[in-house]
Amino acid sequence: MCEKLGKMRQKHIVFDIDGTLIDTESALLKSLRETVFELTQKEIELDDLKFALGIPGEVTLKRLGIENIAEAGKIWHKYQDKYSHEIVVFNGIKSILEELQKEYLLGIITSKTRQEYAADFLPFQLSGYFETVICVEDSALPKPSADPILEYIKRTNTEPNDILYIGDSVYDYQCANNAGVKFGLALWGCNSVKHIYADYFFKTPGDIRYVLNLNQHPFEVNPWLKWAMELQFIAQAGITYTKDQFDMERFERLREISAEMVSAGAKVPVGFVKDVFCNEIGFQTPKLETRAAIFKDDKILLVKENNGTWSMPGGWVDVLESIKSNTIKEVKEEAGLDVVATKLIALQDRNKHNLPLYAYGICKAFVLCEIIGGEFIPNSETTESAFWGINELPDLATDKNNEQQIRMCFDALHAENREVVFD
Repeated sequence: MCEKLGKMRQKHIVFDIDGTLIDTESALLKSLRETVFELTQKEIELDDLKFALGIPGEVTLKRLGIENIAEAGKIWHKYQDKYSHEIVVFNGIKSILEELQKEYLLGIITSKTRQEYAADFLPFQLSGYFETVICVEDSALPKPSADPILEYIKRTNTEPNDILYIGDSVYDYQCANNAGVKFGLALWGCNSVKHIYADYFFKTPGDIRYVLNLNQHPFEVNPWLKWAMELQFIAQAGITYTKDQFDMERFERLREISAEMVSAGAKVPVGFVKDVFCNEIGFQTPKLETRAAIFKDDKILLVKENNGTWSMPGGWVDVLESIKSNTIKEVKEEAGLDVVATKLIALQDRNKHNLPLYAYGICKAFVLCEIIGGEFIPNSETTESAFWGINELPDLATDKNNEQQIRMCFDALHAENREVVFD
């Protein structure tokens, strides 16, 4: 069978601390705000200080124009003590560390100083899970430089391919990318996924174990099976839709070739393969379609189709694609954006929600997504893209999405613990 990620090359799983293992955001930002006020008499909103998350305190203070870094550091630590009761370990961290420690070497790379590491992290009694800890003074340059990871590599006598680094910020991603190691984004502590092209997106700490155990490339060992499935898919679509007799004969032959490939690869009679692999007539089972809900400034992204109507990016789920991967693919094709699919909003029976009625069933999957990067480029399917408020929607492609469905997506955006809707 195909190798799993956990059995491939990653032998070391290395974690950032703040925003990944422990939730320090509130304490860090509140204490920083009070520090700045004491030193400069300037009142700064917490949101305007979020740039400080994931970088060394000295760098933060310099960006704020504070000259006496040593004195400011002492004041900041004083206020951090005031808010230390707000620092907690993220739910699920301890249990996942216990599991991972059984199969991997665990480490830490942090922007904290050794003193901050001892004061802020050791009290949570998690240090026993980690064999190697790299603090900010252990490398020539801090994150986003590659130096912290290169120092880890040097100390552990390992290779970049042996490391998976998990963090919550763009600085963590840049550090991993610069060092040539795999990066996993801790979405549970991440403020924004923009510009973070992670190798893996972990919604919860438990997702780390789940993703590491996934069969990432199921057709890697037997590629002929993938090719046969794709040929069968093409042939079936051709047989269903062509009106040309000569094309029909070609598609029938293509279907036979796919069956012969499976017969040869699986070493079973071709007649048996045809019975179980080539027995569809049209799309007799419900089709699967995805629609991506992408928001910015409380507005939803819609793309303009060639007929002038607007829809959420989406389309049929292609063979060999999942709901998540197809959503990402369709957004890239129709809106030019790179996204991460974060939440399933709803699964709906299309004929119960959209007109005109179709003669076959369709299951529509609505998926909440966040933008990483990219930009719109006109293409063969869409001519424009724009963000729309719920009370200013354009002429919708109601066969694909109507106002009620878009409102459902707005509800999902604003709800904290909303369950998936399904018919």
